[in-house]
Amino acid sequence: MNFFSPALAADDNTAANSTAAGQGAANTAVNTVPYDLSAEKMMQDNFIILGVLFFIFYFILIKPQQKRVKQHQEMMKSLKKGIKIITNGGIIGTIIKFEGDDIAVVEIAQGVRVRISKSSIAEVTDDKAASGESANDN
Repeated sequence: MNFFSPALAADDNTAANSTAAGQGAANTAVNTVPYDLSAEKMMQDNFIILGVLFFIFYFILIKPQQKRVKQHQEMMKSLKKGIKIITNGGIIGTIIKFEGDDIAVVEIAQGVRVRISKSSIAEVTDDKAASGESANDN
C-alpha cells in the first residue's frame, strides 16, 4: 500500500473492500490519511528542510572560503623584503620594497621591476625554479 498518495491507497482499498463490505468501507479508507497534512505541519517540514540545506551550504561552501580568506590575509601580513612570490597573473619575482600599504615593488628579472598590488600576490614560494633562475641564465 502506498502511504504517500491517498488516491492510490484509495484505489487499492476500494478493490479489496468492495467485495467484503461494500462501498461504505471504501469511502472511509479514502478519508483516512496516515499522517497529518495540516498547513502548520507542512510549514514545519519546509523550515526543517531549509535549515538542513543552510547547514550543508555553510559547511561545504562558506566555511572553507572563510578559511582561505583568513590564510591569504595571514600571508599578506607576513610579506617582507626579499621573499619570492607568485602573482595571480603568474608573474614570478622577488619583493624589493613596499610603497605604502598596498603596493609592492617586485623584481621579475635582473633590473626589471614592476609595481603590483599586494592583494594580487597569490602565494609565497621558495622554489629555485620560481625565482627565475634557469639553466639558460648566464
